[in-house]
Amino acid sequence: MKTILVPIDSNKEGDLVAQKAIEIAKAFESKVHLVHVTSLSKDIVVTEPGVEYISPVNLTEYEKEMDTLNSFKAKFLDAGLLTEVHLLQGFADKQILKLAEQLHADLIVLGYIKHSALYKAFVGSVSEGVIKGSKASVLLIPANQNG
Repeated sequence: MKTILVPIDSNKEGDLVAQKAIEIAKAFESKVHLVHVTSLSKDIVVTEPGVEYISPVNLTEYEKEMDTLNSFKAKFLDAGLLTEVHLLQGFADKQILKLAEQLHADLIVLGYIKHSALYKAFVGSVSEGVIKGSKASVLLIPANQNG
């Protein structure tokens, strides 16, 4: 297992996912790629064909998301693991699968948050999308359910 992809979200489950991924990566001496996928709703201003600018408000959001990724990266580096970060934009499951294929990831470690049937019907689940479309093995880390 040479390459592990770890989708990171800024929720509390991110720490649990990171800890499990660190354990696995250390055991296999794997390179780790951390990825966060931001939503499509952020405004990108196109002023001319091929030139895009991010609005100042969204630039601040991107910076926050990159700070979050880098704080997780520090945990992996502290554990002695070779780690890279990726901040992508789009549909999370599709971007995760695309990156996993580009990296030839051997394993995807991601958190699993249980959602209601209504939520799944209208929004779907990133973890389900990744499981259905992945050529790599997928390890789901369930969120702690405290009532």
